[in-house]
Amino acid sequence: MDVAEKLLQSYARIDEDKDGRIWSWELLNTLGRAGIMPDDPRVRAALDGVRDAAGRPAITPYSQPVQIDFDTFAEVAQHAVIQRTLTGELAVPADEFEEFAHAVERIHTDLLDERSGAPADYIPTLRDADPEKFGIAICTADGQVFSIGDTADEFSVQSTSKPFSYAIALEQLGAEEVHRWIGQEQSGGPFNDPLLSLGRDGRPHNPMINAGAIGTLALVDSGKGLSDRLTTVQGAWTAMTGDRPQLHGPTFAAERDTGFGNVAFANALAKSGKLYGAGPTDRRAPEDATEFYTMVCSLTMNTERLARAGATLASGGVAPLSGKQVFSPETAARVLSVMGHSGMYNDSGQFSNQVGLPAKSGVSGNVLMVVPSKRMAVVVFSPRLDAVGNSVRGVEVCKRLVNEFGLHPYGSMGGERGRVAAHQIGGHMNEADKRAEAASAADRALGGVARAGSGTAAKGAGTDGSGVAVTTADPQRAGTTVRRSGQPGQQL
Repeated sequence: MDVAEKLLQSYARIDEDKDGRIWSWELLNTLGRAGIMPDDPRVRAALDGVRDAAGRPAITPYSQPVQIDFDTFAEVAQHAVIQRTLTGELAVPADEFEEFAHAVERIHTDLLDERSGAPADYIPTLRDADPEKFGIAICTADGQVFSIGDTADEFSVQSTSKPFSYAIALEQLGAEEVHRWIGQEQSGGPFNDPLLSLGRDGRPHNPMINAGAIGTLALVDSGKGLSDRLTTVQGAWTAMTGDRPQLHGPTFAAERDTGFGNVAFANALAKSGKLYGAGPTDRRAPEDATEFYTMVCSLTMNTERLARAGATLASGGVAPLSGKQVFSPETAARVLSVMGHSGMYNDSGQFSNQVGLPAKSGVSGNVLMVVPSKRMAVVVFSPRLDAVGNSVRGVEVCKRLVNEFGLHPYGSMGGERGRVAAHQIGGHMNEADKRAEAASAADRALGGVARAGSGTAAKGAGTDGSGVAVTTADPQRAGTTVRRSGQPGQQL
């Protein structure tokens, strides 16, 4: 079936009364159910191209609805993402995406009462974070988005910057040169352990620990001033997310003033000749390297934008909204590989066993998980951390999604992916929920977090979220976003 025939079928499905015309809100709702929201710049561009006789935009998301004939519908569908939505060719099919969104919403509700752990307390901006904040956002390679909770709230990206700093270094210098200075192995200990951070050759074990991230950023724009180097990093984030992250001054100042361990790492790298660009008598080099690292960790992010960055990795380095190739597929693969074995501090092995997907966390309470098989990223924001510095709710969200949807790459060899009914809450379990409960029981037997309630996952590890993006049938608010609110000692 060619594209024209698929568009005709899509139009016929929307035109339920078969009068040959559809309302603009019906089109926007169709897109929204697939995760392509009205505020998506690609949707705005497509709608802006449709003009009335006076040359004015004929369709705007939040104005009086208008009726559309098939010719106008086909004109809007010339834009790639809308055509893929209407012809069923998105990264995640619309019905599957809607199902996934329902599961995320249910998990968010289930975990609102989870209050284990505590925010990081080594600097004021982390210590004073509202521990009740909780948001979850998902984004696919095609820019399909669903978010719930506090997803618009800003936080410092902290250690979740490390995979992206590694990607920038790989793009600038290539893998061979980068790994002359930075290793690719697990450290076997905490991210800031001075005894386990450097190998026998003086290299940091990997880019996901503090010493490795400092050494990695030393490779980026080496020889330029800190302002220019920070601009390069901000530019990469802007290319991935569509928004420029800002440096949060109070976080930067506090982390710089308390970052004695990070200064020690930079000095150790310089002493062993493994701090790129540092000469034997360059006393400023370790200080500059630490300051640059601290700047990057202090960049602001929110759950929705971080999910776009994760989706960039999930799609082989292509940004979900712009379609720009930010990183090469090889770079994206290398980054995901290291995240897979070293992204969750010294719980990385346990996380890999229970979840099996690439992930990275930050002490501000964010967790980024990439689902390569679905070309999708999941981000949670929730400031309460467990003993190793991972968001309690964040980890639990990842575990539940993997269990409920069979996403662990080795978890159900040959098994069919379970689907969770959108209406299923509490005791009425369908087959997917029964499988999830069985997985939870196995998790408990293996020492996982204890679960509470029928068909619900553990109250122990978690993550935080943000605002919910839901599509409404209200013609005046079609596809609009509705927001619902719902300890370690060193920065990651």
